[in-house]
Order: sequence, then structure tokens, then C-alpha cells
Amino acid sequence: MMNIEPDASHTPDVLRDVLGEIETLRLRRQEQVRDRPHPCFKRFTQQELTDEACPTYKNLLVGRSRRVPSRQTIMHIAQYLECTTAQRNDLLLAARYLPESLELEGSRLKQALEQAQHLMGTLPYPAMMVTHTLEVHAVNEAFQRVFELPPLTAIPQPQRHLFHFLFHPDFPMRVRSTFNDQAIKIWQAQASRGIQLFKQSNVLYQFEPWYQELIERFCAVADFRAYWEQDTETLDQQDALSKMLLSRHTTTGELLPIQLRHMHISVCSHRYPCIEAFLPLNEAARAVFASLGSA
Repeated sequence: MMNIEPDASHTPDVLRDVLGEIETLRLRRQEQVRDRPHPCFKRFTQQELTDEACPTYKNLLVGRSRRVPSRQTIMHIAQYLECTTAQRNDLLLAARYLPESLELEGSRLKQALEQAQHLMGTLPYPAMMVTHTLEVHAVNEAFQRVFELPPLTAIPQPQRHLFHFLFHPDFPMRVRSTFNDQAIKIWQAQASRGIQLFKQSNVLYQFEPWYQELIERFCAVADFRAYWEQDTETLDQQDALSKMLLSRHTTTGELLPIQLRHMHISVCSHRYPCIEAFLPLNEAARAVFASLGSA
């Protein structure tokens, strides 16, 4: 991402535009908390913005400083003001910086999804296709059979999400992944990793309505809220990138404890949409895959 300082000859115009944009947003936020206190007790005053996001802000307002805030400072201000993606990019543009590159959409997203669908169809391993919201867009037959998942079209749209797959107590993926102490430990690492992945991938979207509505919806599911609110911890990478579950041997009908290795496959210059595939790690997994004709 380019980070070019605005031309000095245009600095007064740039400062006028960016300060006007900031003040418009600040006053709007201040009005919102007038009758309903902010959860973090923000007051959205000029002094608070100066203290929390931009040390030179009050000097800029009175003309004692004429230097346009850096791109990083503009991003800090946007974070403090809890900007949506559109508002944050308006601030960047007002300061004459390039807007943030957002996730794929429209024809570019459609093309990437088609590429991912084609690639997933060639994989001999269980795989699912997810977007940056962690919505499960598609699964292949091997995934459906190994995890004994209903057809995706039979799952209501709001439930076609990695969080539902991981956390819902009656969903096959969680039931089959928590059958003993070792499996529970690995499932817990997977659950924490899924939440960390969502937060990291959507840090610029956290004040979007869809983001807040999604989290509110899943906080009603089992113990999701406890995992969502826990402090970020360094995960055991072996557990975070592996999976253990009971899966059925097609020929014998026996449920076997299989271990899988998680693999992320990008299909374009963005991280998402992507394919999440699972490779066999133990003999039981290889036997189950062979019985599916997937190995």
C-alpha cells in the first residue's frame, strides 16, 4: 500500500478536509453516547481523541501544527472513532491517502469462487471453501462423508458458518470432535484458532453492522461467548492445525479415531476466498479415506 505524504502546496486544503471529516464523525459519535454511555466509557471529546489517537490533534485544530497526520495516525483515529470501512476510507481519502484494499466483491469475487470450486473438485481430501466472514460457501463430497455432514443445501443459510460447525453442541463436527480428553483439547485449540482467525481477518470490519450482528447471533450458541471474550493466547500450533474426530469406515461401519492435518489453500492474491483442506495424519485416517475412495 502506497503511503505518500500530501504535497506541501496543498496542505491547507488537505488539513481542512481531513479535520472536517474527523469532526463530523466525532460529533456524531458524541451524540450517540450522550444518552447511552459507551461500554468503554469513551466520551469522544477533542481532548480524548488527542490523548487516545492523535497527540497533535488539538494543535491542528488551532493552527499550531500544519502537518497532515500520517496514514498510521489516520488509521488510529478511525479505530478510536469506531469507523466502518466506508468511513475509514473517507478519512484516508480526505487526507489524500489511498483507501484500504477491501475483500473481493462483485465479478472478482465470483471469479475467485469459481476457481476455488474447480480446484476443490480435484482434491482427494476433505475440503471446504470459506470466505473472509468464515461462511462455508461449499464443501466437497469427501468432507461431507468424513464429517457426516448433511448436504450444504439442507443446512439453513445462517448455519453455514465455521462457528456453527465448531460450536453447536448438536452438530456432527463438534459431537465427533470431543469424544475423549485429547480430542477435547484439540477441539478447544481449533475453536480458539477459528475465533482468532476471524478477528484478524476482519479487524477492519469490526464496526460494521454485519460483523456485530454475526457475533451477537453466535453468542447465543453454546459456549461461543466464553471463547470470544477470552484473552488472546499463543496457541499450540500442533493442536491448532490438527483435528481429531470419530469418522466412519465405509466398508466396516466402524467409527475410528482419525487425526487430520489442516491445510490452507489460497486461490487468488487475497487470503479469501480460500480452501481449507484436511490431510490424513494416522493410519485410521488413511483407512477411512481409502474406504471412501478418496486417497
